[in-house]
Amino acid sequence: MAGKNKNDEIIAESSPLSPEDERLGKLFDELEQGSLKTLEDAAKQIITLTTALLGAFFGLLAFKDAPAYLGSFEIKFIGALALISFVTALFFSLQAVSPKQYSFSRSSLTEKRNILNAIISDKHQAVNMAAWSFGIGALLMLLAALDILIFRI
Repeated sequence: MAGKNKNDEIIAESSPLSPEDERLGKLFDELEQGSLKTLEDAAKQIITLTTALLGAFFGLLAFKDAPAYLGSFEIKFIGALALISFVTALFFSLQAVSPKQYSFSRSSLTEKRNILNAIISDKHQAVNMAAWSFGIGALLMLLAALDILIFRI
């Protein structure tokens, strides 16, 4: 029961955490710590996949005697949209893994908590945008491949 004494001090009764509560607290600490690593690993994976597909994309364009179907308007248009999507995915992925400088009071746990929440939120948003951009680019490449296989060959 909380109450006030004559010196305006608040007195609160407490008890130690149960083993279950301690395990729950530790679990959330581990999830929070792992969240940043997971987000950065996801961004790095998107960077790897995007650069590989961009390499294949530009390798295809580098052929001296490119097949005639690569010159069709639809394939060029879909390819341009895929290229834009992949570059956008690369941009957002790099944004997620790039270090940033944060100003905060070293002694304020509240500021540290707020900055950690902002870091996780920013990285999550960047990885989410990168994943969507990569997915759209992959679907566009699939659409171009199906167009070539069904209508061009």
